[in-house]
Amino acid sequence: MHKVYFCKENEFKTKKAYKTLKEKYPNLIIKRKGCLGKCKTCKSCPFSVVDGKVLESETGKELYKKLNKRILKQSV
Repeated sequence: MHKVYFCKENEFKTKKAYKTLKEKYPNLIIKRKGCLGKCKTCKSCPFSVVDGKVLESETGKELYKKLNKRILKQSV
């Protein structure tokens, strides 16, 4: 995994997941951008874009868990 992007416009509390991942994995590119162009997804659930692919979840906490699991899986 090389790049993880979060949308600043997403209202589903993804900021905590972003901050925690950024602190835990300083060597990865993890950024928050103004708009990721995934408006339909952005309005419906917490999400991030990982290496160009959308990763959705029910909650911000679940999103963090999915991202953390994917990062650990790819680092092995």
